[in-house]
Amino acid sequence: MKTSKLQLLPALILLLCLFSCLEAYGQITPSSDAFTNTGAASTNYGANVLLNVSGAKETSYIQFNLASIPSGVTVSKATLKLYVNAVTTAGSFNVDYVNGSWAESTITSSLSPVLGTTIEASIPLTTASKNQYILIDITSAVQAWLSGSQTNDGIALVANGTFNASFDSKENGTTSHPAELDVVFAGSGGGSGTITGVLTGSGSGLTGGGTSGSLNLSLTKGCANKQVLQWNGTAWACATPSGTGTITGVTAGTDLTGGGTSGAVTLNLDTTQVPQLGAANLFTNNQTIEGSLSQFGLTVSEPSYLGILLESPVTSVGAGLEFETTGNNGGGTNGMYWQILNTGTVAKQGANKLNFRNDSTGLDVMTFLANGQVGIGTNAPDSSGWLEVYAPQNGTASNDGTNGIIAQGSTFPSGVEATAGSGIVALGGTGSAQDGDGGYFQGGNTSSFGDGLQAVAGSGGIAGDFSGNVTISGTVSSSATKSLKIDHPLDPANKYLVHASVESSEMMNIYTGNVTTDAQGEASVQLPDWFEVLNTDFRYQLTVIGQFAQVIVSREVQNHEFAIRSSVPNVKVSWQITGVRQDAFAKANPLVVEQEKEPRLKGFYIHPEFYGAAAEKQIEWARHPQLMKMLQERAQKAK
Repeated sequence: MKTSKLQLLPALILLLCLFSCLEAYGQITPSSDAFTNTGAASTNYGANVLLNVSGAKETSYIQFNLASIPSGVTVSKATLKLYVNAVTTAGSFNVDYVNGSWAESTITSSLSPVLGTTIEASIPLTTASKNQYILIDITSAVQAWLSGSQTNDGIALVANGTFNASFDSKENGTTSHPAELDVVFAGSGGGSGTITGVLTGSGSGLTGGGTSGSLNLSLTKGCANKQVLQWNGTAWACATPSGTGTITGVTAGTDLTGGGTSGAVTLNLDTTQVPQLGAANLFTNNQTIEGSLSQFGLTVSEPSYLGILLESPVTSVGAGLEFETTGNNGGGTNGMYWQILNTGTVAKQGANKLNFRNDSTGLDVMTFLANGQVGIGTNAPDSSGWLEVYAPQNGTASNDGTNGIIAQGSTFPSGVEATAGSGIVALGGTGSAQDGDGGYFQGGNTSSFGDGLQAVAGSGGIAGDFSGNVTISGTVSSSATKSLKIDHPLDPANKYLVHASVESSEMMNIYTGNVTTDAQGEASVQLPDWFEVLNTDFRYQLTVIGQFAQVIVSREVQNHEFAIRSSVPNVKVSWQITGVRQDAFAKANPLVVEQEKEPRLKGFYIHPEFYGAAAEKQIEWARHPQLMKMLQERAQKAK
């Protein structure tokens, strides 16, 4: 039988490279910013953390160094971005050219440069703009500065009417929201040629082409049956392939059957030795699959059922997978063994669990029970909870222990106007007898400072927000004002009404009322039957209303009442009585007015900023140093 030597036509690929304009983007912060005040005409405010703009007396100046913009580019968009720190009086302001040089460290109202024409007029701001960015198109100004038609002496923010607001300056280290110039500029690329047609020459082996419209190229169909396109040295032409040599026999080799020495012979795979891709195969020995660096070693695709079945008797350790990285990276990092195991009765974790294990360290990292309960750091989660987390016991005298759970809600890049997600949302279950709690917290109780819940306010937020009634069975301590805050009765949509509480060095209760003496000038004030049980050490105040008279407490509290006598009859008296608590809780927890700080807390302050101390001297750094360090690091990363 003759062999055939075929010459195959290589694929012809035509690449048309289209180059388009590429847009680039730049952000520039001010090289100088300051404001001037006509009320303090010789004062320089270049180091101030704010840029004030008010119709009465204040104008702000901002200058950007444009040297970072590549020469020869075309600016397609330039946006001034300002962070609104406060809006005292809503209104609008203009952005004007500055026609004269100035310096941040020396500019004052009396030395301020002349202002030029308006770049952008009547930019509105309301009180709702506070703590928001505003964007102002100043493309024309940046184009003028770059072209040289306008000297780059910066811009001025000028108030209209009674408008009064402030913006963050570049010196503001608290919020770090300096002004910003966002520039979009375009450059061009590509060739200058023009394709006028695609032609197929003689001997190319191609047909099609043309000089207009959508063109197609294809291989010629002029060859006869069983002919191929073959290069003859000068052109592609149809040819009948031919070869030399004689096969005298085909012998079946390893894992093959069939063959022969005459006629048409057939070779087949020995299916008792070679697995078939389209059939179920049984492997009776261990197998190793080696993949390449860029491909998976094993890919299993089954659209209607599970891709892989791992099976083992329940009386064994179980069925599972082990993942291994081997060797050492040369820098102290060794490979590691991880296991995923459906446990059997012999497994030390117990039967019928799905267990994730770091076998290199012998740590059961996560375990799922048959009913869906999850344990992290334990392979036997408590039946009272659906998820139980145990941090490893790795704390030492110089190394604080690990937190059980850290949760952070979704975040967005600076400038994206979106609401970030909550770290944890917990909802209690519902029940016909009693609903479940949204959360239960208990601090550690073997040494000290085991708070049940530690809450720290974020930027512009509060440490706790409770919607509904709050019950506290212990002592409430506050270093700040304990206040009542409600919607203002006269303007509830726009204002709050705030009242402070009354402080005392004693645990006191206050009771008040009005009473009118009778024709004999006497009156009795009835008190609740629990009054003397709850209170002791009574103090009285009496105020006459509507006339001049003398009033006295004629009889102190006895049998739930006290008596008042006036010098004339029918006198209206406003009374107030205070008592010191003597109930069981008050006796067991007497108020200690002056207290020594615990040894660990000495040298730390509730409000270190009031005493010129560093923020790290706040008392929580002594109580919970690990937590405070983590919060500080996260705040720095978020900047």
